[in-house]
Amino acid sequence: MSVRWFVRRSSCLTLGAVLVACGSSGETTQESPDTIELAFIPKAGNNLVFDMGNDGAQFGARYLGHEENVTINVEYLAPPKLDPKLEGDLIRGAIKSKKDGLIISCVDDSITEPIDEAVAAGIPVITYDSDCPDSKRLGFYSMLSEDTGREGADLLASALGSGPKTVAILNGRAGADNLERRAAAFEARLADQYPDIEIVETVNCMETAESCSEGIEEGIIEKYPDLDGLFVVGLWGLLDACTCSDSGMTCQCEDDQMPKWKTASKNGLKTVTYDSLPFELELLKQGYISALLGQKYFGWGYDTVRLMYDHLANNGKVGDFIDSGFDVVCPNNVDDMKTKWEAADFSTPLEPECELQ
Repeated sequence: MSVRWFVRRSSCLTLGAVLVACGSSGETTQESPDTIELAFIPKAGNNLVFDMGNDGAQFGARYLGHEENVTINVEYLAPPKLDPKLEGDLIRGAIKSKKDGLIISCVDDSITEPIDEAVAAGIPVITYDSDCPDSKRLGFYSMLSEDTGREGADLLASALGSGPKTVAILNGRAGADNLERRAAAFEARLADQYPDIEIVETVNCMETAESCSEGIEEGIIEKYPDLDGLFVVGLWGLLDACTCSDSGMTCQCEDDQMPKWKTASKNGLKTVTYDSLPFELELLKQGYISALLGQKYFGWGYDTVRLMYDHLANNGKVGDFIDSGFDVVCPNNVDDMKTKWEAADFSTPLEPECELQ
């Protein structure tokens, strides 16, 4: 499934609120360099949302190049799978090649060490999606994980209705900062606001279609046949539920793809999950998913490249946390999100606001 076509047209410009003191009278403006060499490093290359983030980075580099009369090269350095050593090696390779700036999604907190090595070598770092909060990076660009976890709990509770219920969580690789914060906020919200809802188990997977499908089908549905709700902390959980075209736009979601989850859903299981890719929109339209929490994937690259350029060229300051915001997709606004994908234009807010029946 490819989303390379996405670069045709997109706008997720949120920078006005996050470039702190950019160009202010108190800053010394640096002479803009003729060429800037950046590296965009995801935590894994086998997750299509990072391809979209790279598309955003490449588009942002080209746009800025035209706007500022500067050449910006962004090298995409993606480990083939979730592996701290592989990602650390790529970062250290970028340091040796003397990149001007690094944009990194941390597989876990072990990436703090190579980030700090980059900073010590005079190479600034911005993280996105998954942070290394104890590192010396400039700032972290993402949706606020705690807000999305709480929102996910509210959405699932609304879909479940009143009375005692049981739910399970499918999470990704243990140790990923963003995923653990999402799940922790979800659990805390349920405990605080919905005491009748019991979390029976959290199952971890390796953030691949095969591993996560097995986690849901065998680790959750088969084990808890009367389960009422499922909270999936990333898009990888349901990748095996559909088959999509190379463009990623046309998806078929047949009954024999993740059949145990689909049968449970037809029998009343409610699912809330992250991300809002076309295959998930199709699952929502078919009634298998109650709500989606959508990230700003294109902004992972587009906005961070702009942030990094402003820092390097203008001594612009980067906030410690840059809130990208997130979308809540429900049956009443799924068609609008689908239209945005078809037009490759996310410049307007999702409408109307989510309302679960």
